[in-house]
Amino acid sequence: MISWKETSASLIGVPLDLGAKNLGVDIGPEAFRHHQLINKLQSAGINVEDNGDITPALRETLDPGDPKLRYLDEIIRVSNELAKKTDILINNQRRVIAIGGDHSINLGTLSGASVSLGGNIGLIYLDAHGDMNTSETTETGNIHGMHLASLLGLGDSRLVDVYRPGAKIKPENLLHIGGSDLDQPEIELMNSLPIPNFKLNDLILDGMRPLLSKIDQLCSRVDNVWISLDLDVIDRIYAPGAGMPNPGGLSYREILSIADYVGRQCNVVGIDVVEYNPLQDEDKKTAELGIELIAKFFGRTYSWYTGYLDANKL
Repeated sequence: MISWKETSASLIGVPLDLGAKNLGVDIGPEAFRHHQLINKLQSAGINVEDNGDITPALRETLDPGDPKLRYLDEIIRVSNELAKKTDILINNQRRVIAIGGDHSINLGTLSGASVSLGGNIGLIYLDAHGDMNTSETTETGNIHGMHLASLLGLGDSRLVDVYRPGAKIKPENLLHIGGSDLDQPEIELMNSLPIPNFKLNDLILDGMRPLLSKIDQLCSRVDNVWISLDLDVIDRIYAPGAGMPNPGGLSYREILSIADYVGRQCNVVGIDVVEYNPLQDEDKKTAELGIELIAKFFGRTYSWYTGYLDANKL
């Protein structure tokens, strides 16, 4: 376990939108910067430095290639570059904040973190979707629905072997939270491995306590945790700026409670926040919530109230 001296983090923008189709998420990193992400996290006690962007090639300059693995080569290139940067930052005792872009950026972030930490890492994955298809089961060819299977060592070897050959996360060290739109092959995979998960219906039926127990179990098995947050896991009332707004996702109270608990119980070494489309946002609501959740996952507090106090100090 890395001995973290302070809550310091490095921001990486990854305006990658090749893993999906027309979500408008390529402008997410710049929009978060425009909404003063760095200043707001620093006000919460997180020392943030901006490491710039990893810039993908423009979609119109690329051949999508295999319809079952659209834009594979460029996604692998970006993933390797992102993995290397993540690896170096964690070795330098810097937590990582990666802002997407679509969810396929998690292939790079988690690969780099896993290599840096010798596999001693858990992944808390918050998403309405499973993202565990392969080229054999995909109905769209969109890699933002496959990368989690790749991290588990399943599917096309070119995705599995990003940055280092083989799986980057053990099934028992993955906790999938908030699933509500899962494909049948993903359900079968989660049951067969098995993968710890807590679906939206579980929350409705059983409340929060069983989920908190799963978080405790994960953080007792590993010394380090990575958070991967797709904003579509949150109800569109609170996150209208998600790439695929969800009319039945987690409430503000639920997602904030999860983030607060993880931030207090786990050693979070990094987070990726993905699929933010600022063109669909309303009054910066989704961006503000994203910043608030990053702070909470790192064990700090930023909210509209702390922002109000900062603005009205004597």
